[in-house]
Amino acid sequence: MKRLVTVAGPVATAQMDGYLLEERLLDRIMIQVVDKGDGNLEIAFHEKDQRYLSQFSAVQQAQWLHEAMLHVEAGCPLETPDGNSAWIADEAPPRARSSIKAMRPARQRHDLPPGLEFLRRD
Repeated sequence: MKRLVTVAGPVATAQMDGYLLEERLLDRIMIQVVDKGDGNLEIAFHEKDQRYLSQFSAVQQAQWLHEAMLHVEAGCPLETPDGNSAWIADEAPPRARSSIKAMRPARQRHDLPPGLEFLRRD
């Protein structure tokens, strides 16, 4: 499962500057990365940039978003809306607890069966 995280812990939203994709065309155009909470990340252009982006075709915008997702998955720098560094971390699913319990070590002479006296702590 992929999660967006900062030093302080998980976050729901991070962003990257479009300059990393198309230096001049997308400079200061913010690309939002949203953690949906189920291990899926959603990527989209920030709403405030839609007017500028309307001059480009939907195909071109989709291609940029695809490239942005590749950059994000490769570990490009992200930041939260308030400017803190963020990144993607793989979160392993919780492990099931084992029903097998460890045996306690033998403490007394009569605890050990014959032939296993060498396990005694002295």
